Amino acid sequence: MPSYNTVFESKEEIYGIVPRADDSVHYSALLQIKDSGKFPVVLEMKFVPPHPFAFNMPEKHIIRATSISDAYAKVAKFFYKYGIRFR
Repeated sequence: MPSYNTVFESKEEIYGIVPRADDSVHYSALLQIKDSGKFPVVLEMKFVPPHPFAFNMPEKHIIRATSISDAYAKVAKFFYKYGIRFR
């Protein structure tokens, strides 16, 4: 498996709102952009407690995408699966 170089790396804070409970969800993420590959953008998300009242969110979630906008579209889709609005 080839090793790709990291071109850009950034620490991100991702927030979402649970509308029915008026609660928030917070993930701390590391955004990496590689110089090549099928999915050069990797977003590694780690949950920051406390959990929302009604359900538990996954502690870690990794998103692989072709572009940064595609990665954040996948974040919105991930949140929507749990009934959370991406903020």
